[in-house]
Amino acid sequence: MPNSIFGTSGIRRVFKNYSESDLMFTPVMSLEVGLALGTYLKGGIVVIGKDIRISALPIEYALISGLVSCGCNVKTLGIVTTPTLAASLHSLDADAGVAITASHNTPEYIGLKLWNQSGVGFSPEQEEEISRIYDEKDFIKIEYDQIGKVTEINDINDIHISNVTDRIKFDGRELNVIVDPGNGSACDIVPKLLSTYNVNIMTINSQMDGKFPGRHSEPSKENLIQISKFLKISQQKDIGIALDGDADRVIFLDEIGEIIDPIRLLALMAKNCIKENTLSKNEMKVVTPINSSSLIEDVLHPLGCEVIRTEVGDIKVALALQKYGGFLGGETSGTYIWPKFHYGPDSIVTIATILQMITKSKKSLIELLKNIPKYPYYAERFKLLEDIPFTEEIHQNIINIMKVCFDNLGKEKVSINRMDGCRFDFEDGWLLIRRSGTSPFLRISGESTIDINHSIELNNIAMKKMQELNLI
Repeated sequence: MPNSIFGTSGIRRVFKNYSESDLMFTPVMSLEVGLALGTYLKGGIVVIGKDIRISALPIEYALISGLVSCGCNVKTLGIVTTPTLAASLHSLDADAGVAITASHNTPEYIGLKLWNQSGVGFSPEQEEEISRIYDEKDFIKIEYDQIGKVTEINDINDIHISNVTDRIKFDGRELNVIVDPGNGSACDIVPKLLSTYNVNIMTINSQMDGKFPGRHSEPSKENLIQISKFLKISQQKDIGIALDGDADRVIFLDEIGEIIDPIRLLALMAKNCIKENTLSKNEMKVVTPINSSSLIEDVLHPLGCEVIRTEVGDIKVALALQKYGGFLGGETSGTYIWPKFHYGPDSIVTIATILQMITKSKKSLIELLKNIPKYPYYAERFKLLEDIPFTEEIHQNIINIMKVCFDNLGKEKVSINRMDGCRFDFEDGWLLIRRSGTSPFLRISGESTIDINHSIELNNIAMKKMQELNLI
């Protein structure tokens, strides 16, 4: 989408109270996005939830002003997780939802993510139309007596929890769980959920704080050292659960403090669903992006389950689930989508599902994952020298320089996939080079059937080549 205000996951930029730069997120921008969304909807009900970021407050007020000025009625949820917002849209009879969040980004960022009633994020076509209205300032005109109303909803966390516990049942009194919500919006709902299941809980970084004093919001390996140490020294058989700022991402750690690869967990959950024999033949599909490990095919294909690949981003995964009728989707970031609940990433459903599996099987996470392979996978990100979109010319330059590189390495059978960035598949692995859709970074990831050192070596080569192109 040329000149679109949207990235791969809504709008996400650094907050400024006022700026003439299009690269910043200001209350004026939020007001005009509200006007554009209200114009697009032509009235109706819009549900708004926000995460704990300090700048969410002025963005919320400006957004509400734009929406009610177009005749929309707004229902506000206050501070909630993004999964809770997505799950609420159907029960609140909403025409759309907006999450005010920058997800896992650092505290200076803020953003908006738009949702349909089904829980699917707005499609690229919907975003393109809203971006057009925003750019052209083609806003609907209404009279003073047509202005919308604002209603506060105060019990949405309880409704979300009840919806999950009514359908996923177990008694977790023998489970010991350490939760690290990262000072984010999950600080309230996740402990409440676990208490409902009688789980023994210990929490760290569990006070909501938009400056993220406990750790950076992204639940990456380097940011989960604290919870990993707790698990290593614990005298009980604990598992760890860590979330990002808006809780659309959830990462699990086993009882010895090791982070579990989200795609291994996706394969485990899909395999468990298939073995329960509750799926129809048409539902036997799992969706995951192009940057996920190939272990997912190796686990699920023998069970008769199709794996569908998409561009990176939970919206792309959700749209494919809707289109093809799959039963589960997931990404390497730790987002999981459960269509039988809704089409937004839902960490709350995922947590309940994993803990139910442990309880019913009477096995630890390590034991449950014993038959799920772990392939040598390596991923790294690099700050771009300039915050620029990746054009066709840039992608072609990447392809040209990497083809020479693979020829020099003796890898002759290389196929190129341009679904999202540039993915190079060869006889003993693959390498993906793509620009992040949520922040100014180049992401390089890869997998090797040889060993992790080989994967790291290929990533390092790719990094040097990208430096030659003056990208990083």
